[in-house]
Amino acid sequence: MGPSYRTSYQAKQEKEVVDLEARALSPKGSLVSPSLPHASSFRRRRSHSRRALKWITAGVFILCLVGCILRISSHVNVLHSQQLDYEPIDVVAVSLKPSCVTREAITSLNRYLQPRAIHIITTSSVKCSIFSLFADNVVCHLQDKFLDGVTVDRVGDFLQRRLGLDQHKRFKGRDMSGWYMQQFLKLGSVLALPGLTIYYVVWDLDMILLSPVQLVWRDRELPGGGLVDMSASAGQTQTLVNIGGSVAPGYMASFQRLTKHGLEFAPDGTSFVTHWMVIYKPYLLEFLRELSNDGDGPTDWVWRILGAVEPRYADLGFSEYASYISWVRQHYPQSQRLASRKTWVRHPFGQRTLSLLRLLRTDRCCCPNGLLLWLLRLLGFVYTGYEVGHIPECRYDASEHAMSYGL
Repeated sequence: MGPSYRTSYQAKQEKEVVDLEARALSPKGSLVSPSLPHASSFRRRRSHSRRALKWITAGVFILCLVGCILRISSHVNVLHSQQLDYEPIDVVAVSLKPSCVTREAITSLNRYLQPRAIHIITTSSVKCSIFSLFADNVVCHLQDKFLDGVTVDRVGDFLQRRLGLDQHKRFKGRDMSGWYMQQFLKLGSVLALPGLTIYYVVWDLDMILLSPVQLVWRDRELPGGGLVDMSASAGQTQTLVNIGGSVAPGYMASFQRLTKHGLEFAPDGTSFVTHWMVIYKPYLLEFLRELSNDGDGPTDWVWRILGAVEPRYADLGFSEYASYISWVRQHYPQSQRLASRKTWVRHPFGQRTLSLLRLLRTDRCCCPNGLLLWLLRLLGFVYTGYEVGHIPECRYDASEHAMSYGL
């Protein structure tokens, strides 16, 4: 044969070898012709599967999110309907100055709690005029005229003269004498404001309510969501008690000295220092009488409390919340209904988050952020703190914020 035949024959053999290699290398050994793009088709199908999986995952997430929103919305509507069954109650609060935080706190109270009046005790008439602009139901009072004979200077003088403490010492952004004074104003509200509703709320104005909350149960009402019945009997009225507070040796020491009993704690070991509480006027009046030790003066309990402070723990030497709630638990245990879990946080997603978000504002103030509040509400929290005075970067005590903050 001629050269042309051998060349054609060799080319045919080489093509058969290539075909054989292609079949050997095709996926799973399938006998697919190399002219068909099998590998690329497989990759396209796999890419489509991944995209479909992503869409399915996103869809499931959106459904879960919608379900959570509907569940929370349903729970909120139930609490709203429960709230309408009762007469509005009053709120008492103490605040050093008006701020973007106190304004949001007052707005949230009116939105979710709908109180008859919000009594605010502050340090000057100018600040009172600003507070009164926040809502029509705000009633403002001056602290040094609120309790007969009890002023911040007298409290500071007692701390310094009787206990050897620096009345102007600062701890976590607060002045010691002012910190004790604000507790006495809350407890003394039952004496200074005789027209308060029989049940009323003492509220720290650096706490923001995120949803409606039932405060009082009467007769045979069933427990609300997230609550546990604490030895309720037929016809017994109960008030909500929050849990999840911090524990301090000073709180325990002063209560032991005042009542000869130990301080009470929640079943999970946390305290009742949760920054607001429901007051029943007859119980608080009885508590103050006991603290006065049958003294003649209406405010003897103030000086007896200060005398019971352990100087070593004076920075956290007494708690109005832990003391009142503990006393009621020891004398009228059936009157309380404890939350079964902690439903609040001191700062939305930590102090660092608040200090960073202030950079978005021209005044660099740490003010409530709507997105953070929405996320906390979505996560099921009932209220959150915005304790900007505890965060140095927020500059709450700066001279330019002497009369107000973030307004």
